[in-house]
Amino acid sequence: MFLIKWDQIEGGAIYLQYPKDLDIPVNIVQQIQISHNFIESYIAIKELNWNSLSYYNEKTETIIVLILDKYADSSDYMIVIEEFNKELEKNLSDEKLLEQLEQAMNKDVFRTKDEVIVKLSNDVADLRMKEYDYERKIENLSKNEFLSVKSRILILLTINSELTLKDFRKIIKTSKKWLESVLETLEKNNFIGYDNKKDAYYLVF
Repeated sequence: MFLIKWDQIEGGAIYLQYPKDLDIPVNIVQQIQISHNFIESYIAIKELNWNSLSYYNEKTETIIVLILDKYADSSDYMIVIEEFNKELEKNLSDEKLLEQLEQAMNKDVFRTKDEVIVKLSNDVADLRMKEYDYERKIENLSKNEFLSVKSRILILLTINSELTLKDFRKIIKTSKKWLESVLETLEKNNFIGYDNKKDAYYLVF
């Protein structure tokens, strides 16, 4: 995390940073400075080897920059900058500001990362529950006697990567001869394929 202030000679220049050995490309500093153009705003920059979220504080004429992990979503970390911005407006000494930078990196960023991981875990669990619900609904639909055998075969293959003739016969109540006839027709029309090695049918996309 670092701060940028405007310098009449250099343009955008690093004012404070934590950790002190942070390697920040000069062209990135200038890009961030130019992007804000002295307008109070949030800007996310994501390039091949760079990912950051920055905010320009018009009152203090300072840009707060938070460097993010490669795949991090900048919107998840706005709270870190918002909290630091409150400290920035207190007109603290450079020493105190540096302490706040350190706290933001060691406490707020890690806390936010934990929150993001928890949120992601909850989202994944929610998606899995929805996937399970959809699969159960589709499975129940495939057992509906009012649907044609052809429709039920296609429905079953949307929720199963492959099924054998034996699998179909367990679910679809019809004669073996008619089931084989429908499967053959679907295969001829390229709706489904047949794997000889596995003796199984699959959906053709």
